[in-house]
Amino acid sequence: MSDLKIVPLPKEKWQGTPILMRYTTEEYFDVEITEDQNSYHLDMVKKKFETPVTHSPEEYDFPDGLYAEHWVGAEAWGIVSEDGEKILACIECCPEEWSNRLLVTELWVADELHRQGIGTKLMNIVKEKAERDGRRAIMLETQTCNVRAIAFYKSQGFQLMGIDTCCYGNLDIKRHEVRLNLVYYIKPDIIRATKDDLSEILDLQYLAYQSEAALFGSKDIPPLKETLEEVQEELKKGIILKMVSEDGKIIGSVRSYAKDNTAYIGKLMVHPDFRSRGYGSRLLKEIERCYINKRFELFTSTRSVDNIRLYEKCGYKIFDRKPVTDELEFVYMEKEPID
Repeated sequence: MSDLKIVPLPKEKWQGTPILMRYTTEEYFDVEITEDQNSYHLDMVKKKFETPVTHSPEEYDFPDGLYAEHWVGAEAWGIVSEDGEKILACIECCPEEWSNRLLVTELWVADELHRQGIGTKLMNIVKEKAERDGRRAIMLETQTCNVRAIAFYKSQGFQLMGIDTCCYGNLDIKRHEVRLNLVYYIKPDIIRATKDDLSEILDLQYLAYQSEAALFGSKDIPPLKETLEEVQEELKKGIILKMVSEDGKIIGSVRSYAKDNTAYIGKLMVHPDFRSRGYGSRLLKEIERCYINKRFELFTSTRSVDNIRLYEKCGYKIFDRKPVTDELEFVYMEKEPID
């Protein structure tokens, strides 16, 4: 092929298309689990098969195919033949909504297209989607005997998350085909703030809300007048999340509290140096995950056009307006419960 363009693979055309996951391996990671009264020990040591082993679609009861019914909300991209009828490479991913992670369900490149960086390009599409959708991690599955795949995923930044010793059968360890669960963490991390974090969060608030003050033409706005004691009271009655950079600095935050059937969200902020990276969406998704079956409510002003655009993108709708002046309104937005 002269043009190796990666394109979306719509479900209506490609659902059920078989993916021929065939590979030959000379090595495997030997899994050994031991335990005593106080601990479990897991060792995985790379070893060689006596003779090369080939795994092919024919040996499995459920061969891989695009858009399996149990992958709700899946999306796929790939390279197709010049006549548009055959897939030559593909990646498929599916959201795991309850944990706010993205699962790579298929990744395959035809033998004739190996060593051209196509796997990396496909993986980058999923990484960009995860960032854009505010996911906190990407997960995938491989096997201890698929040493070449393991090396590729490590080169892409994936780490071992766990193992499943009886995914394919009860003798997976003896067969040297143990399922490995790998994870790619979307940085920076978002976790709950503690009382010790509040002074740093307040400093971030004073910095982040300078742009909001500029929209009002005045620094006399509540976020710039809030005290540490008031933030401490907010933590007592609700939840404050912090976004932490790799060097340990707090670069984002959001807070909320629940009353009756509504979770009220406020003080969504990102350090000015880290804006336009999807971090606001990620913070909003994480604070929503702290509640089950709650309606969400927040407010902003009509001058905060970027905020309104962000909230609408995340599923919020305007349900009320309150005039402040002839030229300014507060806009109240809501989102229906997430089950």
